[in-house]
Amino acid sequence: MTRTAEELADDAFAAPEPGYGARLAAIRATAADDGVALVVDLHGGLVDLRFDRWALNKSPGELAGLIRRLASEAGADALRQGRELLGDLLPEGSEGPKIAERPASVTDAGPRIRPRRDPEPGEFLPDTWAT
Repeated sequence: MTRTAEELADDAFAAPEPGYGARLAAIRATAADDGVALVVDLHGGLVDLRFDRWALNKSPGELAGLIRRLASEAGADALRQGRELLGDLLPEGSEGPKIAERPASVTDAGPRIRPRRDPEPGEFLPDTWAT
């Protein structure tokens, strides 16, 4: 029987041995490369992000791709830690979900930044720092 990650997490929080929930919540994984270091939680959520000064000399797309790759690596590590912790809850003979690292894609160069266009007469474009 294949079980989803959500079902495993529900079982962990309802497990007779207290502490599974707290131990799952405490899982953190790190990854660092080329002047960027980050930490993610069990869900792959970014907890900490640090840059060496020279890393900020990269283009935005290059920096975004590096952060995305590191977050993916750290997220896979966090899932492995969670799977090891939940190993007692998995049925015997089950290895649990397969977690593989996502290969870096040549086309995965980050977001495209385009010049802002002028609004048509009568058209409203939001004017904030993010647009």
